[in-house]
Amino acid sequence: MRLGLWLLGDQLNQAAVEALPQRPDVIILIESLAWVQQRRYHAQKLVLVWSAMRHFAANLEAAGDRVVYCEAADFSTALQMVCQTEQLGELWLWQPADYPFRQQVSALALPCPLKILPNPLFIWSDTAISTWFAGRKRWLLEDFYREGRRRWQVLLDEGKPVGDRWNYDSENRRPPKTGLQPPPPLDTVPDAITKAVLAKVKTLSTFGEAEPFRWAVSRSRALELLQHFCTVNLPDFGPYQDAMLTDQPWLWHALLSPYINLGLLHPLEVIQAAEAAYREGHAPIASVEGFIRQVLGWREYMRAIYELVIPNDYARANFFNHQQPLPAFFLGR
Repeated sequence: MRLGLWLLGDQLNQAAVEALPQRPDVIILIESLAWVQQRRYHAQKLVLVWSAMRHFAANLEAAGDRVVYCEAADFSTALQMVCQTEQLGELWLWQPADYPFRQQVSALALPCPLKILPNPLFIWSDTAISTWFAGRKRWLLEDFYREGRRRWQVLLDEGKPVGDRWNYDSENRRPPKTGLQPPPPLDTVPDAITKAVLAKVKTLSTFGEAEPFRWAVSRSRALELLQHFCTVNLPDFGPYQDAMLTDQPWLWHALLSPYINLGLLHPLEVIQAAEAAYREGHAPIASVEGFIRQVLGWREYMRAIYELVIPNDYARANFFNHQQPLPAFFLGR
């Protein structure tokens, strides 16, 4: 039986592909026009996702994998075609992170069975989330974060938090000073693949400016940016992590979220790189703990809450009974 693996634009992780219990005969990536026309996307987001997908496909092929890359009207048509031409007996897909997309996937009519696998690109599994939250009277970020530190042995010395403190927030709330000079972010020059995507995106109905486009679109470059952050930005990240200045959009922030969200970086390796910077004496504990809290704490916690409450029509829950519509810019209008 021939096996196919369908990868989404936020599942670009080669290590996870290699860890599958069975190597797929073909790996499928699809650029769907219908999906991006359901709502307007920022031009740079489309360029980022599609260029990263194309670079990832090239890396898979270089590693010896058979890849089918489709620029299609919609996912369903492309998948039906690939399943038939590749004579697939089964198609695998990691659980989509986006709940509305899961609903679309469940409605697909394909010529072969579709098997949904657990998403390996978060630290907490769905099962671990459900088990830990079950029966708890309070869903507190701090409790969840400390449990994550314990489970994955992050910033612990002999089972205790480094410095005998779990939280260094009190040291990370400095007001911005006049004349602050944070390091400039490292730009990435668009290559031929990215330039082709830029040309395509400019023909679509989006919002925002596609250029200048400075984001990384490959794992190798994302790793370079992670190392740059740990060396240059992380030492001073903590004190000003909550600061905002109108003329300083980046400050000491990592600018790594896109690469974690795409799968180019796994959140745990980002955490481990930050901890290594502390262990090697390159960054103070307050900055490192503050950064790790964003990834192991807030990112994983908000994803856990999403998984627990989104099936209960969370989008329409309106706990505070607000009546005013969202501003037009919220939907890119």
